Amino acid sequence: MTKSVLFASDLDQTLIYSRRSIIPSLQADTFLSVEQLDNQDISYMSPSALKLLKEISRQILFVPVTTRTKLQYSRVNFQGYGIYPRYAVTSNGGTIIKEGCEDKGWEIQVLAGWDYCAEARDLLRRFREISHPSWVLKDSDKLADNLFYYCIVDRSKIPLPELEEFALWAGKMHWNLSLQGRKLYLIPRHVSKKSAIQYLQEKEGLSTLVAAGDSLLDLELLQKADAAYAPSHGELYLQSQTGVFATKRIDTKGIQFTTTSGISAAEEILQNVQRILAL
Repeated sequence: MTKSVLFASDLDQTLIYSRRSIIPSLQADTFLSVEQLDNQDISYMSPSALKLLKEISRQILFVPVTTRTKLQYSRVNFQGYGIYPRYAVTSNGGTIIKEGCEDKGWEIQVLAGWDYCAEARDLLRRFREISHPSWVLKDSDKLADNLFYYCIVDRSKIPLPELEEFALWAGKMHWNLSLQGRKLYLIPRHVSKKSAIQYLQEKEGLSTLVAAGDSLLDLELLQKADAAYAPSHGELYLQSQTGVFATKRIDTKGIQFTTTSGISAAEEILQNVQRILAL
């Protein structure tokens, strides 16, 4: 590694894309699989994007930062393309993995944060007052990685006024709500991508942060970064343009949105990172 730079990037809908999210006119077989489930390819990157990511990861510290659980992240196969992240941040910042082992120092900090937010059972009790099988298609009372809650929803049938009112209440209880595709997340405020990356940046003594992400769960991380990129699709882009499902207008100043959308946005983001490294 030649520069004091940390590149933190979200995965789904930022660097990697599911078959469903690939534009129908584009053939999935023109892309390379980076994830399998039950022996089926389920997530992809373009050959060019993988080549760029490999070059970048050889020069600076590349840290995948994802809302995926530890198990879900373990399915992502960067190693098959010569990319070996030394760190990974999973569970929306709740867990830091270094070379296969969890960072105990970070785990202690996360555990201490529970003292400042409402208990999950109180949050779920209030959520069930507005949830209904017509729009909550699949849910669970279990916290993912014992850190956050999520459910599968039908976005077209969500009662937005009721959900926004719930989001305001949850915020007062130090929980954040985020809607990403078909998933609705309820995450304690102290479990954040920004905090985890800041911890790693200080630990590694890296002065410059470059970040990429597509959702409101990435927003604080992007706002903290010296250079921030977001694809022109997804929750963050939608809210920056329309304010749909937002209790207040969000600040995207300093975030550079790609000129392309979909899987092509990953390559554009990585090209921008490469240009920074060339300066």
